[in-house]
Amino acid sequence: MILGMDRYRLELHWDRADVKDGVVTLIGAYFTGPVLNISQRLNEKDQINIDMSNQYIVFVPNFYIAVVKWNGIRYEYDRVYLDNVRIENKHINSTPKLKHSDYFVIDTSKHEEQTHPYYMNYDCYLVNENGELYKF
Repeated sequence: MILGMDRYRLELHWDRADVKDGVVTLIGAYFTGPVLNISQRLNEKDQINIDMSNQYIVFVPNFYIAVVKWNGIRYEYDRVYLDNVRIENKHINSTPKLKHSDYFVIDTSKHEEQTHPYYMNYDCYLVNENGELYKF
């Protein structure tokens, strides 16, 4: 487990990541994780800001906040499949190429109903297929 985020852990997985003009398009993307059991249903069309500055602080001297947008969702068992997923950030071309076995771990602990309005971003980490954090 990363950072002890058992209950509030949300993972974003994908089959393929295509990068073009500073935008990553995720094909076959889905959310999974224990937080889906306690969270509200996601909106059909929405976005979240993921903050990876804790992981990329040495690599990218500015805050590394990316916007994850989707347009279309489908709940199936313990997953939420996302359609038309895009990740946008001006530093996206300076990050490592996302492999299909990589995934993001998103900490949603600051985003319970009473605290969510006070936090604009979700802390997030890029993880490899072995569950290890990338080090930059």
